[in-house]
Amino acid sequence: MDYSNLVVPQEVVENWQRTVDLIAELAHIPAALIMRVHECQIEVFARSSNQDNPYNPQERANLGTGLYCETVINSQSPLLVPNALNDPQWDHNPDLPLGMISYFGLPLSWPNGSPFGTICMLDRQENSYTEQSRELVCRFQRAIEGDLQIIYQKHRLQQANAQLEARIKERTVQLEALNEELRKEIVRKDAVTRTLEYVTQYDALTGLPNQHSLASQLDNLLKEEGGSNTTVVSLGLKNFKSINHSYSYYVGDQLLVELSQRLTRLLPPDVLLARGNGDEFIVVVRHRSEASDAVEIISRITQTTSEAFSVTPYTITLALNMGIATAQAGGEDAMSLIQKASAAMGAAKETGNLYAFFDPKTESSISERSALETHLIDALANNEISVHYQPLMCPKMHKLLGVEALVRWNNPVLGNVRPDRFINLAEQNGIIHELGAFVMRSAIKQAAEWNRMLDEPIRVAINMSPVQFRDIHLAEQINSYLQQYGLAPELLELEITEGVLLQESYQTEQTLETLRKQGVRFSLDDFGTGYSSLSYLQKYPFDTLKIDRSFIADLAENKQSRELARTIIAISRKLNLHVIAEGVETEAQHQFLLEEGCDCGQGYLYGRPMAADTFQSQCLNLDTTESTG
Repeated sequence: MDYSNLVVPQEVVENWQRTVDLIAELAHIPAALIMRVHECQIEVFARSSNQDNPYNPQERANLGTGLYCETVINSQSPLLVPNALNDPQWDHNPDLPLGMISYFGLPLSWPNGSPFGTICMLDRQENSYTEQSRELVCRFQRAIEGDLQIIYQKHRLQQANAQLEARIKERTVQLEALNEELRKEIVRKDAVTRTLEYVTQYDALTGLPNQHSLASQLDNLLKEEGGSNTTVVSLGLKNFKSINHSYSYYVGDQLLVELSQRLTRLLPPDVLLARGNGDEFIVVVRHRSEASDAVEIISRITQTTSEAFSVTPYTITLALNMGIATAQAGGEDAMSLIQKASAAMGAAKETGNLYAFFDPKTESSISERSALETHLIDALANNEISVHYQPLMCPKMHKLLGVEALVRWNNPVLGNVRPDRFINLAEQNGIIHELGAFVMRSAIKQAAEWNRMLDEPIRVAINMSPVQFRDIHLAEQINSYLQQYGLAPELLELEITEGVLLQESYQTEQTLETLRKQGVRFSLDDFGTGYSSLSYLQKYPFDTLKIDRSFIADLAENKQSRELARTIIAISRKLNLHVIAEGVETEAQHQFLLEEGCDCGQGYLYGRPMAADTFQSQCLNLDTTESTG
């Protein structure tokens, strides 16, 4: 098939145009291009529309002249040239007369592997291109290849329809031929049905059965075996999010594919293998009563995954956590068994062990989670959720600078539930949006009332979940609360953790930028514990750093903690950032903050979290009857 003649629909071209415009804008470069290769030439198929882009639409160049894009197409691999002028391989490149001395490009291919062309970025100055911009191009590469697959499939369908119409026209007078064509049509429809069934039963990335498909097979197996001699092993990768962040999501996907292929080659035919959620794989082993088969399989998995994985140009070593659950005779269902193995894997991750068995402790954890989730669903409606406030104090003047709003849950059955037990659960089941809105609204309303009663303003700090930043209406919602209750935006400080920034999503960055323009302040919470926190100080305009409580707790015994705390305070001073020390509980810690000139302290020494009326009377010296907060 001659792919060079396949027409790209106008709506797809317009979408690609928006793609290259967005790349050029976000990467701050003069040229982002989608190139299409022909027999002897390569064509500028889509170009970013900025005025300083030197490439013209539909402009063509001859192949065989050493173009950047031709190298990408021939090698079918990424190409990064930070500065062609300093690289003997590229210092005579045909793009140099246009001033393009740096380049990053990825190949684009039709579904059968035939080259379509490239997607690339070029710059007039030396540019290694940020990991974020390269990841952006990688994501658009996958989207464009998805478009090519649809174009290819539509063309094949049009060809099939044309051939079918020709045959029907030729054989309308022949009943036997007509019946044959009808039979072929039925076969084709059956093929489509089987394709749809495949999509619902198999994982698109690895080609393995998905969890739904595995559960169906496992249910049948449990019925046949009577619910015994069957073990489910749940495999999960350690720090897979960090791998995606460090190497790119493309590399992460390729690792999952390579791992699935290794497991497929490793496991015997009678062992079931499927992909679960995210980086999870599920293995089902039928074994003898002594379970030696399952032990042998687990040993094989450990051995094969200990060997390094090669994803050009990286060599990466993976570490696993495994959860193991064995079916009990009678009454065991597949999803329950899979859930037990997954819970055991979670327990292995928490303890840092290679594997963990599902046991009564793990079962108790699942029951506890179920009880928490059941009560949490109705907690807001039943007025069980409240907001407490902890003072933020100036160590030198012993003056109140602000408050941090902290969510609290008191349930008639469960009692006082710690936030670390229910916040993560709320993030997973989606309740965090409603919960976060309640805390935001309550804290802004209360802070506005207090500021109207006080001579000097105080700010309110509110913790934000990474999940909340996926809401496209978050900035609009916060702004509406500020206007409704009359709180100045600069008196609101949003505390965000590295988890928010690790998302690196366009939506998150837009939300942060919108709130910043409105005047809202930002603090980086738990500073010093994340491996890339310093890079965030360059990328995002923070107002405050919060020293993690782990450093403050060890000040007296740990010299390293003292030096780290001093360094963070010094960094804040150099960058004109406000700095808050968390977890101040002793006079010695307070004295250290005084000596180092720390702006603000927070902890039990200055005050515990307390209800609004108690905070008002104890910390603000106001009559509680003056406010409805």
